[in-house]
This record gives sequence, structure tokens and C-alpha cells, in this order.
Amino acid sequence: MMSGTSGRSPIPVRPRHLNLSHRFWAAVAIVMACSLALGLSLIDRHYRDLEANRASLSKLMAFRQVMNAANQISAERGPTNAVLGQEPSSDSPSRRRLRDFRANTDAALERVAASPTLQPRAEQLRRTLARARQQVDGLTAVPFSARSNTEITSAIETMFGVYDATQPLIEAAMSNLLADEPDLVGRALVMRMLGELREYAGRLGSHLVIPIAHGEPMSFARRAAFEQTRGRVLTLWDLARQRIGANPDPAVAAAHEAAVTRFFGEGMALVEQTLAASTTGEFGMTPAQFTDRIVPSFAPLEQLRDAFVTATVADLRARGAAAQNALLAVTAATALALVAELSLLIASQKLLFRPLLKARGRIVALANGEVEEPIASGSMQGEMRSLFEALEALRQRLIERNALDRERAMLTDQLKRQAENDGLTGVLNRGALERLAAGLTETGAGPKRLGLILLDIDHFKAINDGHGHAAGDEVLKETARRLCAALRQDDVIARFGGEEFAILLLDHDSEAPSDIAERLRSALHYPLFRLESGAGIEVTASFGTALRDNRSGAWPELIAAADLALYRAKAEGRNRVVADALT
Repeated sequence: MMSGTSGRSPIPVRPRHLNLSHRFWAAVAIVMACSLALGLSLIDRHYRDLEANRASLSKLMAFRQVMNAANQISAERGPTNAVLGQEPSSDSPSRRRLRDFRANTDAALERVAASPTLQPRAEQLRRTLARARQQVDGLTAVPFSARSNTEITSAIETMFGVYDATQPLIEAAMSNLLADEPDLVGRALVMRMLGELREYAGRLGSHLVIPIAHGEPMSFARRAAFEQTRGRVLTLWDLARQRIGANPDPAVAAAHEAAVTRFFGEGMALVEQTLAASTTGEFGMTPAQFTDRIVPSFAPLEQLRDAFVTATVADLRARGAAAQNALLAVTAATALALVAELSLLIASQKLLFRPLLKARGRIVALANGEVEEPIASGSMQGEMRSLFEALEALRQRLIERNALDRERAMLTDQLKRQAENDGLTGVLNRGALERLAAGLTETGAGPKRLGLILLDIDHFKAINDGHGHAAGDEVLKETARRLCAALRQDDVIARFGGEEFAILLLDHDSEAPSDIAERLRSALHYPLFRLESGAGIEVTASFGTALRDNRSGAWPELIAAADLALYRAKAEGRNRVVADALT
């Protein structure tokens, strides 16, 4: 218990014959114990920082391996497209190249599967990849003239699906990383966007391989898919380069310049040239020749991602080195402080007895977090004055550290909100919605059936072109406001990308999805949108709705069904609601 008069920690009762020296040494022992406790607390904190950095670095390397595996799966589609456009051959250059790429993919997945936390998802991805390869091999075993466009399209889209199947694995690796390093959320998103950029760049080429293979004009459906993919490529690039442009690493800057020149310059020029030829079907090259020309332009995208990841790894290692240096410095400082205290106390037994008892009490108070009362040196001189000034400096440091801890907590909370909400409209972003939906479908929580509404603002490009991008932003924010106002309490809205919004319906019994969508369509159509300039513009949107049982794997089906319904709404004239056939 605390003493009733001194307020200090208790000192065991001693026999009366103990002299002042004995009491002094007892006080010395207490002072040194407090100093040691304070030093050990600082050592422990820096040691934990160092261990956390090592764990984060390990998880970052695992995330890098997952991204490399996804990239290998994406790259494997290039030689696959070439083989799909050739006669059967077990030893053609394209077939040998495909074998090499498959071996690289298998090796990358083997490295990912070595992680116990990622091994189940990696095995599931392997099975998906094996089925896709089996379909490709079965089709390439028959003569080229016997392969239909439908079969080639199915094989290519199956390989698209393999890359899509990497997303749960990427999500798991990314979640593991950000659990310990929330400060890396921005960089992790850029790494993922660069990986997807390489994938969708490859898909542009794959969309063109299908008409090249049979020398036929590109179908309307294929052209629509091509344009959607091209829009995704440009959107990903705009988002990624906002962060990449501020990166000071020379390797990242060089890779960025190479990507601009080789892919967005030479590669996209070849894509546009081939797209123009698709109107007549006279391409003047085989799928293998097209693949050999377009694939090298993807390399700068891969190099840019690798350079960005390498820069992030280097930054994390630098932080680890700083944490290690801090640990060594604190350990050395603690040891030196103890030696200095012992030497000083031995030399100043009688003259410093009372001041040291006072110092002991203040050190204990600091160790307990009591930093409100200033530590004054008063009339002390020499070494004792310096000691009390040092204690005051320590108190100030503790006050500053407490402030930094509060600021860090606020920043972490802010980063979490930014990671879940769209910065322009304030509603959820796509990633947050998909995590919510995945949690519902994979755990079986929530309602028995889930509804989804996808809407796309009609002629949004015309709004941007006619009124400016600032006006376009106003329309997006007002659209989000009107939708939120018209929705029910349990409905979840998110910006799905560009001018597209998604609403997850958790209560479909009281009102049908199509009725809700019709109410939203009316809310957008009237009254007119008023811009800051005072101008009024008419804004309409096209809606697609779908409804599915809440079960594992239902979310991708729900998105695909609602997206198809939305596409029909666009095709049928816009400003309307179209429900999925199974709804």
C-alpha cells in the first residue's frame, strides 16, 4: 500500500540500528530499478517495432510472390493465343514457348503454396488452371479448320477466368500485409493496380486474336468487350500513375517512362491498327505473329510493377534498419545511464541523498505515465541540476510520444476510411462493397437471397465534354446524394468505377429490385441537376437488376447477371430498368 505521508512506493521496514548509509543504498537500489524499468520499456517497444517490421517484410515478399504468380498466369495467355491460331504441332516455336510459360507459372504457384496461410487458395487456383489448360489442349489437338470461333472464344475466356480466380489469393495476401502495416495500403493498391493493368492489357490482345484466327471482322459483342477492357486499362493507368509520378526512386521513374513509350505508345498503336483492320477482317498476320509483336510491349508494365515493389521493399528494409539502430541505441543508452547513475550515487552519498529520493519518486511517476506535473531543478547545482533537467526532458519526450501515439491512431483510422470510401462521392468504393458481399456469401450470414442493382449514367462523357470535368464531378456527387436519399436503410451503395454505381439489396421481400431501380431512375431523371454555374442539365441512367440465393460463389454470378442486364438496358435505348432473366 502507499505510505500515508510520503506518497512514494513503500520501503520495507528496517531495524532501527540501520544507519544512513544503509538507507541510502536502499534508495540507490530503488532508483536504479526504476531507471532499468524505464529503459527496458523503451527497449521492448523498439524490439517489437523491429519484429513487426520483419514480419511485414516477410508478408510483403509473400504478396510479391502472389502478384508474380498472377502475372505469370496472365502472361501464359500470350503463347496460348498463338497456339489456338495454329495447326496442331507438338514442337512448333509457339508450343515450346507455351510449355516454357506454363513451367514458369507452375514454379510461381509452387512458391506461393509454400506459405501455410496461402496454400489452400493456391491449390484451388492450381485446379482451376489445370481445367483451363485441359480445355486449351483439347481444342489445339484438332485441326485448325475444325475449331469454331465459339470454341476459341470459350478457351480464351476460360483463361480470363483463371486470372479472375487469383483475386481471392491476392486479397488474402494483401489482407495479411495490411494487418501489420496499414501505412502500406496506398502502395499495396498501386501494386495490385499495376498487376491488373498488365492483365487487362493482355486481354486487349486476346480480344483481337479471336477475329485474327479466322480472318473475320470483329463481332459487335466482341467489340463491346474490347472497349470495356480498353476503358479499364486507361482507368487503371490514370489511378496508378498518380502515385507513381510522386515516387522518387530512379528505377520506378525509368520504368514509368518505358511503359509510356513502349506500351501506351507503340503497343497501343499496334492495337489501334489491328482494331481498324477488324472492320474488314483483313489483318495481314496470324495470331502467332500478332502475339510476337504485341507481347513485348507488355514487358515495361511488368518492369514498372517490379520496380515499384522493389522500391517498397527497400523502403521497408530501411525502416527495419532504423528500428534496429534505435534498439541498439536505446539499449546502449539504458546501460550507460545505469552505469552513470551508479557512479554518481557512489561519489555523492551524503550530499545527494535527499535529491535522489526525490528523483526516484519522479522516475516512478514517469514510468506510471504521470507526466502532468513539471519537474523543476530549483536551487540544485552541477550534476544534480543536470539530472533533474534530464528528467524534465524525458517527461517532455513522453508527452510528445503520447501525442504521436494519438496522432498515429487518428491517421490509421483515416487511412482505413480512405481505403473503404470513394474520395469524390463519399459512398463505399468497389473494394469495400466486394469485401462485404464476399463476407455475406462465404459465411452464409445475412438474408437468404441477395439483390444487386448496377446503374451507369447515360452519356456521361458528353457531360464531361460539354460542361467540363468539374461539372462531371458535380454530377457524380449529386447522383450519389440522390441515390442515398432514395434508398432504404438496409441498402448498401458503392461507386463501382467511373460513372457506375452498385446497390446491394439486403431486403428484397418488401420491394422488388426492379421497383427499387425504377424509383432510383425517377429520382435521377427529375428534377434537373443544377451545376455551380447555375446551368441545369438532364441526367438519366440505365439500370440492371439481379437476384440470387445467398451462397458461396454467388457474388460473381450476381455481378455478371446485373451487368448483363445493364448492358441490355443500354442496348435497348438507355434510361430504363432491365431485370435479369432469373430474377
